[in-house]
Amino acid sequence: MRLTRRGWVALVVVVLGVVNAVAFGPRALNAVVIPVVVALVVGAVQVWRASPPRVVRDPPDDGFPGETHTVSLTIEADRAFPATTTDALSDGLSGEATIESVVGDGRRSYDVTYRARGPATIGPVTIVAHDLLSLFSKSFTVGETTEVLVFPRVRSLTATARRNLSALVTRQLTDDRDEFDRLREYVPGDSLRDIHWKSSAKSGDLVVKAYNDRAASDAVAVSVGTSDGYEDDVAEAAATLCCSLLDVGIPVRLTTPAGIVDAAPGDGRRILAHLSRMRTGVVPDETAEVVVRGDAGRTHVRIAGRETTFDQLRVSETTDTGASADGRSGDGGIGQSGRHGVTA
Repeated sequence: MRLTRRGWVALVVVVLGVVNAVAFGPRALNAVVIPVVVALVVGAVQVWRASPPRVVRDPPDDGFPGETHTVSLTIEADRAFPATTTDALSDGLSGEATIESVVGDGRRSYDVTYRARGPATIGPVTIVAHDLLSLFSKSFTVGETTEVLVFPRVRSLTATARRNLSALVTRQLTDDRDEFDRLREYVPGDSLRDIHWKSSAKSGDLVVKAYNDRAASDAVAVSVGTSDGYEDDVAEAAATLCCSLLDVGIPVRLTTPAGIVDAAPGDGRRILAHLSRMRTGVVPDETAEVVVRGDAGRTHVRIAGRETTFDQLRVSETTDTGASADGRSGDGGIGQSGRHGVTA
């Protein structure tokens, strides 16, 4: 427990009042000093009785740079007291995480904005208890640290780039569509003509017909590496290419310096989570159908042996307006949330 700046001012007032009383008589004590002394005593008792609170944090969802999410704190205490609550935010996150409230009086929330790709942490919570007049304070550091993942941005690809990616896998389809094997949940990339509308109407969710005579697409191998300083650009390119493949129903096998991830259509979160942690390293598999490499300020992409750059594959900044409120990109292409099996 310690005096606040206001408490030190009050203490100085008491000292000056006592000096004044010694010099000019004790009547000055009744007017100023005694009320201030009472306030100091009462404040000290209030803060001294404050016990360490208990904090439970409802973590926000993982998401993309530029998104804003809500963090909720439930703070319980044996005895309510006024306090300043501050939740620690690591690099890559920003927000007004300081709340003036009465601890033990319900849930408190604040907004946090994701600024940069990568794992980020929220917490622990610092609670500074004070008396009603803020003369004394006592600090508590409580609660656990929560990790959130900020995914790499997912950009929109040009129509030519999407066609080139889709051409990496040849799917053999049959025109015999009278018999189907089973019904399954719709995933992005399924043909609308395969939707079983009657079952979809009953369940409330889109259901598609899975045919016996359809050959499953082979996974496309994507390998990624980068020199130091270009991790964000390469992760963005890899995320865009992988999610574009998943959107048209093509599985992906991603290799990075950190390891290997296999993802099926509708399971893009596995790709995004892995790429959010990507660091510097060489390309693990130079023979992959898609190779992404970052160096010299440029992101190089090789698709089926053909060299290009990510800037040539993506929609330009003037037309790529980013994700809208519903998570879809400005040109109707790849969105940043709510797709690729991601719930942000």
